[in-house]
Amino acid sequence: MKAIKKAGALVALLALGLGNLPAWGGFEDPLAAAALPNVAASRGPLIGVASVGNRVVAVGQRGVVVVSEDGGKTWKQAKVPVRSDLLAVNFPTERDGWAVGHGGAVIHTSDGGLTWTKQLDGHDVSRLILEYYGKADAADGSQFVEREKSLSEFGGTQPFMAVHFEDAQRGYVVGTFNRILRTEDGGKTWTPLSHRVENPDELHFYGISAGKSGLFLVGEQGMVWMHDKTADRFVARPTGYEGTLFGVVVGDRALIAHGMRGSIYRSGDLGATWTRVQIPGHAGVSGGLQLADGRIVLTNLAGGLLLGDSTGENFETYRASGAMSYFGVAPLDDKGIVLVGAEGVRLQGNAELAAAGPQAKLASNRVTR
Repeated sequence: MKAIKKAGALVALLALGLGNLPAWGGFEDPLAAAALPNVAASRGPLIGVASVGNRVVAVGQRGVVVVSEDGGKTWKQAKVPVRSDLLAVNFPTERDGWAVGHGGAVIHTSDGGLTWTKQLDGHDVSRLILEYYGKADAADGSQFVEREKSLSEFGGTQPFMAVHFEDAQRGYVVGTFNRILRTEDGGKTWTPLSHRVENPDELHFYGISAGKSGLFLVGEQGMVWMHDKTADRFVARPTGYEGTLFGVVVGDRALIAHGMRGSIYRSGDLGATWTRVQIPGHAGVSGGLQLADGRIVLTNLAGGLLLGDSTGENFETYRASGAMSYFGVAPLDDKGIVLVGAEGVRLQGNAELAAAGPQAKLASNRVTR
């Protein structure tokens, strides 16, 4: 196995370098300590966001989860059993949701995000991987056992970076060092799938998304993987980019992979070929989605919104009201979008998104600062 690689770029950029620090007066395991109440939780750093109808749930540092049941007008902090930084959240139904983050934490809610329970942490995952691939009949299991034993020497609590559920039963969590698990029973049990990804270098996974054209992973070294349903394998679809990709929008007419240094790659043939989309500036493109009208919205770390049509061939850059470094974006029913980032939550209405006049445009030098 390769030497343990340095921490991934997304941890540094999207988690603001905020590790799980010990509390004053003594260490508390963030995987065993509940998140502390914070009256300013919706105004602090938030990294991931998801929405279902008028309900919005955002996650951030030290186990913070905030919930809005009125389209982002008011927020309340949820009860969360971990104090680890949470990096991503996904809701396949209005009630059931999952969030993941540092320490290999996987938490679940069945009441729309108000209360959460822990389903997994890094110690559980490590034991599960060693047991699964340690079996004599495990496919190519020895390399995964070797990797896991090496990682355990460094604490054995590698982060999960992204989560996606197809429904309330079937879902995936993905993270560093080719780590990917799937559940078919709502998180009661999990199966490692590292052997089902064309990833011999054990590159980190940073995003997982799905759409009409299928399920896709993205990660280090410009890699994209497409799920082959027939073979139940993730097949490599490299973009040719050498840097890190943070996510992929699985649009109706194109795939849009995005990442470091203003990198946007477009594919109209399910990743067989890719073209780089040129935009002004070099700010990392951190999140994205396709709106109901087909337009594609991307966010960046310089406080810009990148707006394109359904083809994803061209984007224009705008600054949202109350701009900040954006880490995530979700649709806000039929009203617009909700953005999360370094200063909490921002709402952007459809009228603002539709305004493409000169007053909204950013000069390229303002994008990159």
